[in-house]
Amino acid sequence: MHRYLRSTALFALALAMTGCASKAYQPQYLNGKVTLATPANLPLATTLVRVRLLDERQQADAPARLLAEQTLEKPRSFPVSYSLCYDKQAIQTNGSYSVQAQVYVDGELRLQNTSHINAFGTEAALIPVELIK
Repeated sequence: MHRYLRSTALFALALAMTGCASKAYQPQYLNGKVTLATPANLPLATTLVRVRLLDERQQADAPARLLAEQTLEKPRSFPVSYSLCYDKQAIQTNGSYSVQAQVYVDGELRLQNTSHINAFGTEAALIPVELIK
């Protein structure tokens, strides 16, 4: 009986691993630039830019699911180039995906995009961030 349980468990494990192999991670990249909507004199030595790819198919009261994130410290200048690596299989054809950009100065959120940016539309190539009032 012990031998039967062991062989059944090994078969189940092998079957599960086969299923995982068919859904292997497939890296895909989303590239663009974060730009300042209006000129601003930021202290670049203490500036941090965070760009996120979000899956917005969640319930209305739930936060969007994070698919990719890049943090760029001390940018040399604006616009700042980003490259988000995400799993291609996580993207559904009927999904809703957005890109969010935030700029922190001395650890304080100062600028962010104020409109919805479709991650796979042409607007994701250049994300304008605006001063938070």
